[in-house]
Formats: sequence, structure tokens, C-alpha cells
Amino acid sequence: MKQKTMSIYEFKKGDIITRIEPSKPIPGLEMEDLRDRAYIGVSMKFLGVANGCVYVERYERGGNSEFEDMPEIGRFFKAMIGGGTGPINLPIDMWDEGWSYYIDPYEISYKQSKFNESLEKYELAELNKKLKQALADEDYEKAEMIKKRLKKFE
Repeated sequence: MKQKTMSIYEFKKGDIITRIEPSKPIPGLEMEDLRDRAYIGVSMKFLGVANGCVYVERYERGGNSEFEDMPEIGRFFKAMIGGGTGPINLPIDMWDEGWSYYIDPYEISYKQSKFNESLEKYELAELNKKLKQALADEDYEKAEMIKKRLKKFE
């Protein structure tokens, strides 16, 4: 699934989001700009934009039921292992772009190809065009079949 980069202003409170691109460049030493890759792929619950910051908090899939039977102690342990530590504030000037909706890795599904078309009738240029389209559509089965047919032109 292809994700598009979005501005933080496109989300509403409660959306589960993640970074898909590094932050804007930070001037570094020796003419080299640094780009912060923190939070790429990390599920975050969007809280809002205020005080010159983007406010998010870590979001855990399904929660941590390990400590739910012990309310006070559970919250203490959850805080100690990194959960429930409150909002994270990120400076808006560096973190306003490069966000997208989070895709749970356990729910990734690939399109099943319904490809049964004969490739014998296509010329080289048409096959290359079909290959690019199959890759753009993430139809990898179709792309592999087209690659096999392209090898016959070599």
C-alpha cells in the first residue's frame, strides 16, 4: 500500500498516525544537514497542535493487559516500561510535514492478482509500460510474469 505524505494539519484529534519521512533538515557541522528519523513507523495518537508544537502520544495496539488487574501498580509498571508517559511535543517548524495514517503491520494485505492475460501479443514498449503500472499498483505477481516475458526479448 502506497502512503502519501501529509501535513499534520490534515488530521483530527484521536487519529492514529506515524512518520513516513524524516523531519526537515537541521543545520549540522561541516555543511551537513541532519534529518531526524525518530518516530518513523511508530504508531502515535494525534492530540493536536498548540504552543508551536505537535502533540502526540504513543499508541499501543490492543493495550498492555499484563498489568490491568493491578490498577495502581499497573500504571506504575506501564510508566516504567515506556507506556503511558504522557504527550510528546515536537516543534511544529520541523515536524509539520511527513505524516500519514498508521497501518498496523498485522493487517497488511496485498492485492491478489487476477492476472491471467496472455503477454504474447505485447511488444517491448507496451510490456515495460505494463510493468511500471503493475509495480505502481503493487501487483507483484503480475510484475513477475511481465519480467519473465521481458527476458524473452533479451
